[in-house]
Amino acid sequence: MKIKIGTRGSRLALAQTALAVRALEQRGFRCEIVTVSTRGDRDLTRPMRELGKDLFVDAFAPLLKSGAIHLAVHSCKDLPAGEEYDDFAALCRADVRDVLIFRRGAEISRIGTGSARRQTQLSRLYPQAEFLPVRGNLDTRLRKLLAAEYDALALAKAGLDRLGIKETEEFGLRVLSTEECLPAPCQGIIALQGEIGREIEDEKLTETALVERRLQRALGADCASGVGCLLEGGELSACKGGKRASLPYTGEESVFRLAEVLR
Repeated sequence: MKIKIGTRGSRLALAQTALAVRALEQRGFRCEIVTVSTRGDRDLTRPMRELGKDLFVDAFAPLLKSGAIHLAVHSCKDLPAGEEYDDFAALCRADVRDVLIFRRGAEISRIGTGSARRQTQLSRLYPQAEFLPVRGNLDTRLRKLLAAEYDALALAKAGLDRLGIKETEEFGLRVLSTEECLPAPCQGIIALQGEIGREIEDEKLTETALVERRLQRALGADCASGVGCLLEGGELSACKGGKRASLPYTGEESVFRLAEVLR
């Protein structure tokens, strides 16, 4: 059987899709990649909040329903927070941390990020910095950085790692600990929509992702909100509105206890 895999067309999306292709081919499946354009890819001028909660995933649902594709590959943190989007399989998780990529020799006074979560946490590390919106894929953002439109960009380390981007003579990297900047819910996780995704699922990771998403909902957040969530090493952590708390994860009640602390 040939598996048609839908993905966005950015370098990062294709790199993540390649991991799914490799896993499926190791199980004897033949794969074909289908590039899909989403509203988030086409409209790079308006803020993401104006484009709707499913701007990077809405185009895939009708293709899956019609059978035009059998599998859709997403960055899990791009999935809207609603329970109706919980039907996915997690493939793998890369480094969960955020990173500040900066022009060498530049004073960090203008930081590019469209994330309220990153801005809230980074404002403690760089209290004098101005935070400016930035859109576009990773290559586009790096071009803007090197063109001096920004002094630094706040990005997910998972994306840089998956594309093999490292420090150069032009820019350096500051990896932020999870204590400095708690990641977005499900950051670094590849999510697979479509039943065939269960063939290559990491079931434990899927449950981790679902816990982080349940906490996200308990905090009244969506994928564009300024909320961070992380389940790691048996500890569940979250931040919201400048407040942060952690506790041992012992089951569903931990989600509601932590959410109550941060309300």
